[in-house]
Amino acid sequence: MIDSGRSVALDCYAIGKGIPDDDPVGRLFQTDILNKSVVLKQYEKVLPKTGKSTMFDSDFLQQFGGGQKTAPTVNVNTVIYFPYDFENPYAGGESILYTGRKFIDLLAQKISQGSPSSELIERLKADETILDLLESMHSLDPFIFRSKIEQVGIEAKIHEAYFAISSEEWELLQYPIRDKIARLVTKALGEVDGDDDATSEQDHINHFLNKIWHAKDVEGIEPFVKSLQIEPDEAPSLFFAWKAVCYYQLRFAQLMESLKTMFHWIGNDQLCYPTDSLQLSKGQQNRLVERRAALRKAARDGFIATHKILSEYEHSYDQFVNEDRPRLFLNFLAEAEDSYLLLSNHVSIATHSVNFWRTHMARYGGELRREEFMPLFDGLLVLYDVRIED
Repeated sequence: MIDSGRSVALDCYAIGKGIPDDDPVGRLFQTDILNKSVVLKQYEKVLPKTGKSTMFDSDFLQQFGGGQKTAPTVNVNTVIYFPYDFENPYAGGESILYTGRKFIDLLAQKISQGSPSSELIERLKADETILDLLESMHSLDPFIFRSKIEQVGIEAKIHEAYFAISSEEWELLQYPIRDKIARLVTKALGEVDGDDDATSEQDHINHFLNKIWHAKDVEGIEPFVKSLQIEPDEAPSLFFAWKAVCYYQLRFAQLMESLKTMFHWIGNDQLCYPTDSLQLSKGQQNRLVERRAALRKAARDGFIATHKILSEYEHSYDQFVNEDRPRLFLNFLAEAEDSYLLLSNHVSIATHSVNFWRTHMARYGGELRREEFMPLFDGLLVLYDVRIED
């Protein structure tokens, strides 16, 4: 999970090692042990009536993250993994679910092995703000991470190494997303009343676009927010979710060909099966086949769900921009946070799985013996949250 990409894993130690001790910005956390940890996102399917509600402690997170949110079909957990050997994080360690203040208190006790000092408590309180920020995100994708950091306005406090995204890549991702938002804003605003100057009109549109892009407040665009039928205090989180949906739409399109290749492997009875299967007992073979069928269903369901969300969004967008029919888009915007949650789940899992599968294929080839096959197979089962009791 650590090596398969940033969608679900932030390896703080690997990143922090490249930052000098005297760097003016420094590492992500003030507490040394957290700078040697790995932050992981884990997705768990839940029934709609039992979705997780998360209340963030920090005031600024309630402003920019939206207070209490209910996830309809998936829980996104933030797990902090502390390797026993920092230079070899694969050799095992301790994983602790991040639960806000309870996590901080537990970590303080573990570090101090008794009563923590006031200095340690102060450092951990400062680190709690960053951990709350990471908890508020549905994925650790570099684009989402940098966007959230910009939204809360703490870019100067986070070293650029943690963004894991170059200026060139950031610009390439920004352009199609901003263009999509700008076209809808232009449509929604119409012509600027009382001013036919094209430059003034473009400046007006850019002002609205930047407000939506940064998703900090609605000062100066209150009539526009009202026209979208959303409450002003909800607008920043909804605008951020809209930007995230645009990003995942782009990311999913980029991922499509790789996904098809991986799905072909998963769907092939010979390839997705150890070549030395005769060494398995009949019971082991039956369980493997059962799990394989469940993996196929989970992967297929995730793909279908992603395609459905993005198709409905694109249809609502086209109806508004091309046909002057805003109703469906207004409905989408009202539910944008749920769409962001579900897309972060499905697209992050797909991205991580593709990276994991590709790395394994490059190392061992397409036909795998049991000792090569099972780590890959078990890893995909974990990523797609496939659970079948023995």
